[in-house]
Amino acid sequence: MSMRTASIAGVMPDIAVRQAHSDDQHRFERLIEPHLGDAFAFAQAQSADRSAAQDAVQSAAFKAWRRLPQLRDDSSARSWFLAIVVNECRSAWRKRKAAPSEADPADDAIDWPPAVDQRLDVRSAMARLKRDDRVVLSLRFLMDMSVEESARVLGISVSALKARTARA
Repeated sequence: MSMRTASIAGVMPDIAVRQAHSDDQHRFERLIEPHLGDAFAFAQAQSADRSAAQDAVQSAAFKAWRRLPQLRDDSSARSWFLAIVVNECRSAWRKRKAAPSEADPADDAIDWPPAVDQRLDVRSAMARLKRDDRVVLSLRFLMDMSVEESARVLGISVSALKARTARA
């Protein structure tokens, strides 16, 4: 092998790796960025602590980036990403619950979008719900997800989601 061939062979894999990384980054941004607002709204509804909600979404975005090759159908990116956000919120809640000195942030006021009718005491009612019920109602009504998409996010059947929604 000549010196010229050896230097080209050493550069080509680096270029290919950089191009693949760039393609993945563009795909990731295109798929996830439109859903960051929804993800934050959901996380904020689960934890009244704004910084905890930001942390959950950031952690979920990092995990989504690492798991991008697992996403087979780009049209299901919203459900796929929000499922990761749901899991991050659950994980954060478990950690907070394990810490004896910290109160459940659900007892604090939730920063709802201004469109929510202030005459109803939605915040108080949501704070009194069990965490799983709050998750279901947040997906269905705050995020305006269909029954099918909500069930996909939670990894449960449509009938189970309907039952949970009715119970909540």
